[in-house]
Amino acid sequence: MSSRWKVPALITLLATVFLCSAAGAEEPVKVGFVDMQKALNSSSSGRAAVERLKGLMEAKTGELQNEKAAIDKMKDDLDKQGLLMNETARREREDELRRLERDLSRKFNDSKEEIGKEQERLMEGIRKDLFKITEEVGREKGFTLVLERQYSGIIYATDSIDLTDEIIKRYDSWKSR
Repeated sequence: MSSRWKVPALITLLATVFLCSAAGAEEPVKVGFVDMQKALNSSSSGRAAVERLKGLMEAKTGELQNEKAAIDKMKDDLDKQGLLMNETARREREDELRRLERDLSRKFNDSKEEIGKEQERLMEGIRKDLFKITEEVGREKGFTLVLERQYSGIIYATDSIDLTDEIIKRYDSWKSR
């Protein structure tokens, strides 16, 4: 079994054992689930965070494309004039181009890392709030267990136990206060 499936399978196994042992109890077992990725992407704060990230990505992409265009122009100039240049001047221009390409590659990697950190920073607060609200809703509605759809190994569940839309509504309402 691949490691990708071990954690969800373990969670599902533990949930099943828990449910079976709780089945003999006097209280009925009530299970629900939340699609946290959908909640993150669909909530008003999540959509705003995605828009901020898109703006940051567009700005970084624009900068990098401008630098790449300048490098490409230098390459074209070197291709056209290279035969007319002396060996030392041509070698210096080639070295400069290689340095500029390395710098561009580093800037690309730095931008990618910066966007990833910003995404994590923006989403972490939203995620914590969504977990708190999920816990509140679970308690209020008498759920024994609320699973996260993506990581719990759920293959099928009826919509009647899907709390995602309610969590999004409650979160948006809470944030708008």
